[in-house]
Amino acid sequence: MLFKSTNVLIVIALLVLIAFHKPASALQIKRVVTDCGLVLKLRGDVRDGDYSRLKSILQTGSIIGVEIRSSGGSLADGAEIARVVRDQGLVVYAPKECDSVCAFIFFAAKERYIGGRARIGVHSVSNQRGKEDADTARSTVMMSRLLAGFGVPHSIIGKIVATPPAKVTFLNSRELAELNVHRTNPFQSRGAASVAAQSEEACSVCAPAINRQAEATARFEQR
Repeated sequence: MLFKSTNVLIVIALLVLIAFHKPASALQIKRVVTDCGLVLKLRGDVRDGDYSRLKSILQTGSIIGVEIRSSGGSLADGAEIARVVRDQGLVVYAPKECDSVCAFIFFAAKERYIGGRARIGVHSVSNQRGKEDADTARSTVMMSRLLAGFGVPHSIIGKIVATPPAKVTFLNSRELAELNVHRTNPFQSRGAASVAAQSEEACSVCAPAINRQAEATARFEQR
């Protein structure tokens, strides 16, 4: 089953203490109430210990999605955050740049959205010195297999493997389309007149399918 991948995530976390860019600041966490429900807004690099800070919030079941902007950070904590995002079927929105482990969290989402000028950047795993070695090479392979289980296309996985840790390769429009990425904000307030129609459509992705079915049934019975 797919969620045997949870064990793979744990192994990756143990193999690599720090991946991608060395984080400069702690992850900023903010709860935001939207028309769709409670959204977790994350800003900054993922640091060791950030998953512990997020754990109690994410496991309450009250969060319907994540808005994230990050250049990367700790693979260990990022992998755990990705696991919860995947387990709970959360929607992820990247308003601007989302690189390295941020992209990993983005790939784990049930549904993926980006802002108009957002970019998703990837590269292989590094050690504490920002270099590749035998352990990080194995971690890159294990991560690639996990992403394949998430439905990430092989062309994107190939970019991850081929891009050295010191560089970042951004996904192109074709690759974003293969990921079914939507260029809209799913958490946009419907009160904004200029985007009312768009936000109403986007907000529907946050509503449970059973509610949409009940609404359709109610409309049918009224006829």
